[in-house]
Amino acid sequence: MFALNAGPAADTELTADAGLAADGAGAANGRPPRPAALTTVARRLFRWIRARRIRRADAVIATVAAPLYVVGTQLASSAKVPPHRALDLPAYALLVLAGAALALRAVRPGTVFAVTLACGALMLVRHHAFGPVFLSPCLALATVVVRHGPRAGLGAAGAMGTALLLADVVGAGRDAEAAAAYWPAWYAAALLPFGVGAVIRAEREHRAAETRAQAERHLARAQEERLAVAREVHDVLGHTLSVITMRAGVALHVADRRPEQTIEALEAIREISRDALGDLKAALGVIRERPVPGVADVADLVESVGAAGPRVELVVTGDAGELPAATGHAVYRIVQEALTNVVRHARGTRATVRLGYDDEGVSVRVVDDGTAAPGRPGAGMAGMAERAAAVGGRLGHGPEPGEGFAVWAWLPARPPGPGDGAGPGHGPGPGPRTGRDSGSVDGSPASPSGSPAGSPGGEAGSPGGEGGGAP
Repeated sequence: MFALNAGPAADTELTADAGLAADGAGAANGRPPRPAALTTVARRLFRWIRARRIRRADAVIATVAAPLYVVGTQLASSAKVPPHRALDLPAYALLVLAGAALALRAVRPGTVFAVTLACGALMLVRHHAFGPVFLSPCLALATVVVRHGPRAGLGAAGAMGTALLLADVVGAGRDAEAAAAYWPAWYAAALLPFGVGAVIRAEREHRAAETRAQAERHLARAQEERLAVAREVHDVLGHTLSVITMRAGVALHVADRRPEQTIEALEAIREISRDALGDLKAALGVIRERPVPGVADVADLVESVGAAGPRVELVVTGDAGELPAATGHAVYRIVQEALTNVVRHARGTRATVRLGYDDEGVSVRVVDDGTAAPGRPGAGMAGMAERAAAVGGRLGHGPEPGEGFAVWAWLPARPPGPGDGAGPGHGPGPGPRTGRDSGSVDGSPASPSGSPAGSPGGEAGSPGGEGGGAP
């Protein structure tokens, strides 16, 4: 017997070694050995099938269709001869060819359609009885539509209807009047597989479009998550490392003269590092159950920054109420980034954080008394603007007349939904603004006097980065 071997494409292949082993076993048992040529032919046949990537389902269909056509047409001819012509050797050859050609349906749909249509037409020209042989061109036509589209399929359907009509007229010897009565049936028979193929193609295109849209949504969601994580990591590390650097500098400065302050600075560094590690794990999703910081944590943030260096005062007006978590988190990160810039760039000794709550939203204002020169805004300021815009708010920054640098923002109490039509810059602000309290809309930097950030006095930043108290 032949041995079956599963190849890389999971196709069944007859191996020569197994065939030769079977031959040897047969000879040992007294049976005549199987000819080696049969094994070689079978092996080459299966290699030919695999080389042309014939699908297993199509091979099965072809194997079943060939004898089915012979038996079906034989049964149809048994009661219709005469007037139809009896099956002969050429007829059997056409039936077997029409069935066997279906094995290449997925590989060469156009060629299979032409071959099977020719077989069906020749059976009509020879005036044999109608049988199941016409299923082959119908199946091939549907495959052409699925593979090459409705335009090519419509042409193939027209060719099929015309070829079968002419073959029927020639084979049956019909006159023009009889042909006129038969042509709708042949063309309808050709349009039926065309319609089936068109429906299958449309369904596949719809599924493919849904798959592409879903992949694009997943990609967009992944990009949004990466941006969110990047903002979180920037805020956490930027703030923490700035405070740690300042505390370490203080510890080095007083290490010889005041050891107790050195110990205090090291303890502060340890606490800040521990908190930052927890925030970083939450940002990266390692500890998903850890709640994100909000407005309730601003007081602790202000206290930690004040303990590290510049004196920070927190002024709160109104009641936060049930502020959405996203808005509260944006408030916390904006205050954190603004205070980080105070520590890095302001060169001042005092900063004030003002939070004002009302029914419409919350206003945030962070101002220092530093003397840093204005410069170009950096990534930190862009991140704050993105956080404000993400919840439908707006953010501005610029030098504060008579003081240092100011960052202000207004965030709505209810972030806009997908259908609200609201976006960054919509909704009321924190109240009337004078020349020193005017901000930007949509997160674009503007000076307090209303001039754009690119104008003199309207830039925010410091040399080397993000400045004047704002990155």
